[in-house]
Amino acid sequence: MVTLYITSIERYTGKDLITIGLMDRLRRDGFEVGYFKPMGHFPVKVENIVTDKDAWLIHRLFEMKDAIELICPVIITQDLIMQNYEKDITGLGKKIEGAFKKISEQKDIVVVSCDTNLSDGSCLGLSGSQLIKLLNAYTLFVERYETHSSIDFVLEIKKVLGEPMIGVVFNKIEAVDLEELKEFVTPFLHRRDVEVFGCLPRDTLVGSIEVRELVDHLGADVVCGKDRLDPLVENFLVGAMQVDKFITYLLKSPSSAVIVGGDRTEIQLVAIENEVRCLILSGNLYPNEIIMARAEAKGVPILVVRNDTYTIAKNVEAMVGKFSLGKREKIAHGIKLVDETFDFRKLYKRLNLEP
Repeated sequence: MVTLYITSIERYTGKDLITIGLMDRLRRDGFEVGYFKPMGHFPVKVENIVTDKDAWLIHRLFEMKDAIELICPVIITQDLIMQNYEKDITGLGKKIEGAFKKISEQKDIVVVSCDTNLSDGSCLGLSGSQLIKLLNAYTLFVERYETHSSIDFVLEIKKVLGEPMIGVVFNKIEAVDLEELKEFVTPFLHRRDVEVFGCLPRDTLVGSIEVRELVDHLGADVVCGKDRLDPLVENFLVGAMQVDKFITYLLKSPSSAVIVGGDRTEIQLVAIENEVRCLILSGNLYPNEIIMARAEAKGVPILVVRNDTYTIAKNVEAMVGKFSLGKREKIAHGIKLVDETFDFRKLYKRLNLEP
């Protein structure tokens, strides 16, 4: 039985995307695949069992037979952290080890998913490096490629982890960097015993957000289009420019949401007439009757948020690019993207797996 631990140096690099893409392909290639998430941070109650939201979604997506309380045995809450500050909590490692042993029974491979990054759980004695040893896992990092410092981080982590670290997948790559990664970075890392298993381009659909998610994240008041919150937002525009320039950017940005001051009615009208995914009005300023009437006619939701435009944009930036598991359309697209860009032959060779 092989254990593959999916982690990263920073947050929101696309670990869930890689996890489901790998699991889907492994199953199609005939392997008995298990899924394990040692720790979760987003509690949800399922049939009187408190588990992790994303673990539950993956459990449902793949119709897994293993009990959800075994798949994610530890839920990190603020209460748990505070209790640990007061007195060291013990036994969590044993709980994880016991659950993993049951999950791994009769499996060819278990894909282990990290929730945030490699350092997650350190204060509880459950950091990534400790879990890798505990589960005797090979480790695959999912990282962005933004500057050459990304490579420095990868090489330094290789020094720390040693043999268990088999390589990296680069995700959310800008088009201008793809050739450099494939032609120069990949062979460079190979010479240092770090394999590059995939280079995934930035994909707006994978990083898209449901309007409904925006409402929850921003604490918005939906004043129009409450029945139109399912569409996916792929781009965000801030309407803080002249109308002619705004139109130019809008035409180049399909499936957009527009963040704009509540007093900028000219920008609001242009956005509505171009049927944007939604309009986000800042400053707790509500739209006038003309704006409301046009939005109703075009089916454009209007979200009113208390914060200023800059704060809203920063809050949205934190969400952009995080692969969520709530939309089948995104999941299918994400699986296809991984299937087309990940080198499964290289992975199977490295893990001694025979499809």
